[in-house]
Amino acid sequence: MIKDNDNKKNRVNFDAPKNIIIGYGKTIGVSFLVALVFTIFLTIHARHEMIKNLYVSETEKQRIDEQLAKQIVEESDLTSKLLTKNYAICMQVGQLYETAKDYKSAQVAYEIAVERAKNGMYMPYYKLAHILIAQEKFEEAEAIINSVTDIKNKNLIKFKTKVYIDEGDKYYSLGKFLKAARSYEKAKYYYDRFTKKDKVIDNSIKKRIVNSYSQAATIVVQEGYNSDAVNFLHKAEKYAPDDFHIKYKLAIIYSDLDPIKSVEYFEPLLKKMPQYIDYSTYNKALLKASNIAELQGQNTKVVYKNDVNVNVEYFNIKKVLFRYNLLAGYKFINVSNLDINKMYAEFVLKQGDNIKETVVVQCVKKSNPLYSNGGETDTIDIKLGKNIFTKKELSQYKIEIYLYKDEKFKTLVETFVIPQKSIKNMKTDVPLNIIE
Repeated sequence: MIKDNDNKKNRVNFDAPKNIIIGYGKTIGVSFLVALVFTIFLTIHARHEMIKNLYVSETEKQRIDEQLAKQIVEESDLTSKLLTKNYAICMQVGQLYETAKDYKSAQVAYEIAVERAKNGMYMPYYKLAHILIAQEKFEEAEAIINSVTDIKNKNLIKFKTKVYIDEGDKYYSLGKFLKAARSYEKAKYYYDRFTKKDKVIDNSIKKRIVNSYSQAATIVVQEGYNSDAVNFLHKAEKYAPDDFHIKYKLAIIYSDLDPIKSVEYFEPLLKKMPQYIDYSTYNKALLKASNIAELQGQNTKVVYKNDVNVNVEYFNIKKVLFRYNLLAGYKFINVSNLDINKMYAEFVLKQGDNIKETVVVQCVKKSNPLYSNGGETDTIDIKLGKNIFTKKELSQYKIEIYLYKDEKFKTLVETFVIPQKSIKNMKTDVPLNIIE
């Protein structure tokens, strides 16, 4: 009996090292398996990268990466073993799941990576926030962003810049343009902390902000909130002060809200890009601005349509080689009860709704006033035609005449069309047809 016990005791002692060796073997085997999976993945990935760079587009690259990642994650559950793995492996597993578009599993991996990360390492925070944003978990992402606050750390500044750009991009794709703009502005706030900036990145952030506010303005205008639209467009204008489209939108919206402001926005655009301007909206804004000026007791700055008659003294069409020039003479007669001491005439040559040429002449000066009840100007000679090349084009032209004392308050007094008869026969001194 004692002998048997001794044998059992000896057997136990003999088995203990064996069990330890088996345990170590399993651990080594699992680690080797994980390492082998990543080695195979990285090898195949590197090979595919080389092939993709040579033969396929960016979209095709992403498709191949996703397909390859899905194939790997389907063959093994990598997240269940992550609690015992180090930071680097957690990040690699997270990236693998992210590429496979399995965002929930990627989130698990990145959350563990955040726990394993050393101070000053912000990449796992960025990857986790990025994945949360991809799942539209914006509040959770914001909590991750706010959990790190050392603003002097360059890596943190970079992390917050990138994650707010990602957040803005996601909001923009969902049509939440105002939230997108605010996220992009946060990205710019952090990016501005860099002493050395990349113009491409800086302009990219600004462009995102401008596009977001412009889209938000378009939506609220459709809903009738013009004041909000103006507010959004002014914010966009701050980042793109020379953007034609922003200024044009402001000119259009202000035509109802503040006609005088509308005219102020329209005027520079008419000089720079007249072919894109809606002249009918501009004319309405001018008329409203004139009415406002009258109500405010500023009627001395406005020339009204009924104050002045327009006489055509002559109208000649001259052919010079293969182009046609328009030569015209006009007189303005004051039929109002007030003297006019200063007045400008603006002659606008238009083809359809497109402005082709503009000529401005000061036709009344203080030294030579236009007296009331019948006073008339000298003949004003106008030469138009630098954009006219064929008879067919010539028949499509018209001349609009604006009179004003102050450039803010222009008044459309007459619109003339080119007489078809004058084009056909090329006669001189032919009167114009007048559009009533």
